[in-house]
Amino acid sequence: MRKINKGIEPEALTRWKRLNSTLRYRDLPVEESRSIRSACISEQYGLCAYCCQAITIDDAHNEHIEAQDRAQNRTLDLSNIIASCQRSHQCGHGRGTRALPLTPLMDECETELKFYLSGLVKGHTDRANTSIEALNLGHTEESNRGLVGARKTLVDALIYTQNLPPDELQNEDEDFLGLLLEDLQTPDAGRLQPFSPVLVNVIRHLLARP
Repeated sequence: MRKINKGIEPEALTRWKRLNSTLRYRDLPVEESRSIRSACISEQYGLCAYCCQAITIDDAHNEHIEAQDRAQNRTLDLSNIIASCQRSHQCGHGRGTRALPLTPLMDECETELKFYLSGLVKGHTDRANTSIEALNLGHTEESNRGLVGARKTLVDALIYTQNLPPDELQNEDEDFLGLLLEDLQTPDAGRLQPFSPVLVNVIRHLLARP
């Protein structure tokens, strides 16, 4: 995950809410629903809020952090909505309505998860492990072989762009890792590279070594 900073809701949504104050998200027309998704994708720099693969407005869905049946008064609250990928059995579609004790709206989502170059992810805390398993983010290869494999492939590719074999990343000095970290966190035309927050997480753990 990567911490998401929520912005101002789209004007189309504000207008609709003003005219339909008693209605809920389920009543929202397509245009306003797409305006929410577009705003969320921009805030997320083109990445799924949970797994960090690339998404677009046509291959993502609006996802409520607090599920609609649990927080009916927040179904139209943009601060409760993010954009999730459409992969079945993971992220928004995998989680269903289960509560998430750790979310991409929390700073700790960047520190309580630990990613590995193998493509796997583990939690440093119980709440991190609960969210990882609810979202099926690949705590074991068997749990989500497709995501684990895609994550490893694309993270390896990010490292190879530095003319560096992935297994040599841990041997690089702090200056090199710091420059790579900065590059990975810099959007290009409003988008981050797919799975770049995963490699950011790996590098931060390398830099934190004693």
